Amino acid sequence: MICLLTYGLLTTSAQSVPTHPFHTASKNENTTQTIAYRGGLGLWPENTLYAFQQSEVIGSDAIQMDARISLDNTLVAIHDSTVERTTNGFGAVNQLTLTELQNLDAGYQWSQDTGFTFKYRGQGITIPTIAEVFAEIDSIQIYVAIKDDELFAANLLCMNIRDYNMNQKVLVSADNDLVLEHFRKTCPEIATSASGKEQKVFTALNAAFLTPIYSPKFHLVELPSTWYGLRLITPNLIQSAHLRGLRVHAVNINESDQMELVIQQGIDGVVTDYPNLMIDVINDK
Repeated sequence: MICLLTYGLLTTSAQSVPTHPFHTASKNENTTQTIAYRGGLGLWPENTLYAFQQSEVIGSDAIQMDARISLDNTLVAIHDSTVERTTNGFGAVNQLTLTELQNLDAGYQWSQDTGFTFKYRGQGITIPTIAEVFAEIDSIQIYVAIKDDELFAANLLCMNIRDYNMNQKVLVSADNDLVLEHFRKTCPEIATSASGKEQKVFTALNAAFLTPIYSPKFHLVELPSTWYGLRLITPNLIQSAHLRGLRVHAVNINESDQMELVIQQGIDGVVTDYPNLMIDVINDK
């Protein structure tokens, strides 16, 4: 009896997250968003303006990009802490100036045939600043992942978002939970994804059928479809999230059968290396 009373009190006091303008501002006519991961890294050089523009052209609903700080305190779009994997350069991003970073060829390492050909080498593709992306990509939404562990990265991103009036077009996540917490305090008007800890708490509560007692401070849960053979994304989890005012995105979804499955489950968005494939799946329905 005491447990039931406690549960009742907790559910009564729990609050769903209010609907954020980021979600109401979406122009997506479908129930599931197509989100081009790093601009569609399976199709074009990742985290480049070229990739973001191509994703926009083919009809993606949104792009996802990463953000790191250069030596001279400029936020640039790049995933790794070093430049070797994606460019013709060497060194840590935070030890290179913006000029040095933008002198690199960001299409140099991209290959569609495991290193036999490199069609984007020498095509003038560079590492963009976050400000350049905000200035150029204005018709679709942008999911920004802060990769740095420095709190200053959150400050810079907040300033860029406000400078370009992207309040309703950007949702922010971070690898470091403290950085994400700091971003929320600095930029409380911007939608955010669940932190690593919050994601674990929500999935655990859902498994125990206890999400009605939860008051989330975020707007999005991003999960792989499965984890070590355990199915994480289920119709029950999606329904539980929706009842708390949350959206759910499936990440690392690159096969058409996977896309069809999560769409059938009611997923809100699919984050994929191949946005063209996701668009085809949606159009075939």
